[in-house]
Amino acid sequence: MTRQSGSDRRKDPRFDVSIKVDYSTKGMFISNYVTNLSKGGVFIQTENPLPIQSQINLTFTLPDININIEAKGRVAWTYDIKKGTSTIVPGMGIKFTEIADEHKALIADYIRKLSTQAG
Repeated sequence: MTRQSGSDRRKDPRFDVSIKVDYSTKGMFISNYVTNLSKGGVFIQTENPLPIQSQINLTFTLPDININIEAKGRVAWTYDIKKGTSTIVPGMGIKFTEIADEHKALIADYIRKLSTQAG
C-alpha cells in the first residue's frame, strides 16, 4: 500500500485511498477523488490538473470519521505513475500549506491505521 521509492522526493509515505474531495481555486469549484494520501498532502486524480503552484482550498472526509478535513494547499507536481506499472495517472500532487493541528492529527491517525493494515 505504501507508495515510496528511494528516489522519491516526498518525505512522508503515501497510501492508496479513494476519498471524495471538493476543491476550489479562483472561482472554480471541482469534485474528484484523492487516490493517495500522506501527512504532507494528497494526490487528486483528474484529467485536468491545475498548473503547478496553483493555490487551492480542499475539503474531504476520511472514511469512518464524520469530520470535514479542510486545508489549503498548492499544486506541487502533476501526473503520477500507477504503483507496480508504467501507467501514467493524470492528476496533481497537492502539498498542504495550511491545515489545522486537529486535522493534521486526524490524518496522522488515519495513516497509522493504514500502515498497520498494510504491515
